[in-house]
Amino acid sequence: MKTLKHVYAFAIASRLTTITIAILSFLTTGTYDSSADIQLASSSLIHRCLSVFVRWDALYFMHIARHGYVYEQEHAFFPTVPLAARYLAQTVFSPLQNSLGAQHTIVLAAVLITNISFILAAGTLFKLTRSIFPGHPQLAAISAIAFCLSPPCMFMSSVYTESPFAWLSFTGMLWYSKKHYLAAALVWGVTSSVRSNAIVYSGFFMYDLILRRFGKCSMVTGLIRAMVYMAITFSGYAAVQYYGYLEYCPGRPWCEQTIPMLYSFVQKEYWNNGFLTYYEVKQIPNFFLALPIISITVVGLWRYIQYDGLWFWSLGFLSSKDQGGEPTMGYTSRRAAPFMYLWGVLLFYATTCMHVQVIIRFFTSLPPLYWFTAQLWMEGFGNHSKAIQQWIAKIVLSYYVLYGLVGIVLFAAFLPPA
Repeated sequence: MKTLKHVYAFAIASRLTTITIAILSFLTTGTYDSSADIQLASSSLIHRCLSVFVRWDALYFMHIARHGYVYEQEHAFFPTVPLAARYLAQTVFSPLQNSLGAQHTIVLAAVLITNISFILAAGTLFKLTRSIFPGHPQLAAISAIAFCLSPPCMFMSSVYTESPFAWLSFTGMLWYSKKHYLAAALVWGVTSSVRSNAIVYSGFFMYDLILRRFGKCSMVTGLIRAMVYMAITFSGYAAVQYYGYLEYCPGRPWCEQTIPMLYSFVQKEYWNNGFLTYYEVKQIPNFFLALPIISITVVGLWRYIQYDGLWFWSLGFLSSKDQGGEPTMGYTSRRAAPFMYLWGVLLFYATTCMHVQVIIRFFTSLPPLYWFTAQLWMEGFGNHSKAIQQWIAKIVLSYYVLYGLVGIVLFAAFLPPA
């Protein structure tokens, strides 16, 4: 599978398989929690089938789509995807409201948004990988396959933001890889109105336009350009925060902060997110859930750094290799360095400041995860692979497939993990 057409075909097949398993599982076993049925007033078969896409956080997204922000804690969820779903439900899909009802039409619109975004994300990841690793089409194709087999596959087909966020993230990264910084910033500006963590993409501009030009005459202009692009990247996030400020201030404790940030307050106050706040004995099972992705990330970063640790830790200013030392193996290419720094920063953040099991969904928009997974599969399933490489590749593939399948069934039944 080495062409974009094949990538899209595989992505479509993966979504159809995921949705089919979820609906059949739900119709067979039912659901542990009736929250979605109560909120959606599901009665007919098609209503029940649509309700399978509304679990856990999706209930908040649906409430925002229907009523806007009503409660302060809802501001942990950004508005772009639910509002887009509502807009489509009231325009393109408005004829369906007579038969499906307003709420289920929104669900249908949201599911189409997420699944189309998923398919586009797979294709964009393929193109991004070809851009970063020219001459390595197999790495690009297998990376796209790894994305399509993402362990939280059901979340990426439901009323969640993972798939739209991944697509927009990859699109901005593709523009960045081609040095079209303004286009990347504009895309990431929209992305930061989908999920807050898009603001870290501003680091790409810092790396290219400031760090890589340190000590050069072009550093001053690079600094100015970087600040402009960073401001654009932050704009979506800032707009969401400004809306919250207008809604609640004065009158709430976070309004008096030097930089009033509703999102940070909500995450701490209502969701107990903060530095090491999740490090409790009762959360040990969730750390075990996150362990496979953490392990893949740690080993992936180690493999990358191992090639030239001096170059990596000095941010490219020093090197233990000569000028001809650019690796021929795609994964360790220096062109991937800013993505590896991003991977490392988000690993630290996810393991210290978040509900750690969410890392499984949080990392779905990180290309290095799929690049390293693809590298492992290429090494393990190749013609001249060693026994240990075969074993590792099979373990990783089994994790992707089995976690995904079990996750579909549990999600459909409204059971953890979420």
